[in-house]
Amino acid sequence: MARQPRYLLNRDGRYFARLVIPKSLRLFLDGKTELREALGPDRRIALSRLHSAVAGLQSKIATAERQEQRREGNP
Repeated sequence: MARQPRYLLNRDGRYFARLVIPKSLRLFLDGKTELREALGPDRRIALSRLHSAVAGLQSKIATAERQEQRREGNP
């Protein structure tokens, strides 16, 4: 049996892309502990949307990292 793809979360038949936010960046993302994006109820469609959803979530985390660096005084 194939293993569950990384970052894919199934909750009650609905699929989500999910990334945990590092503790140091939670201040910059409204105190959230994770980011999620809905992918729909169909597994095949969810898998096709997973890559772009994860890229978008990683972009938000990268933006928070840049904000943290600016706050610490590192350009």
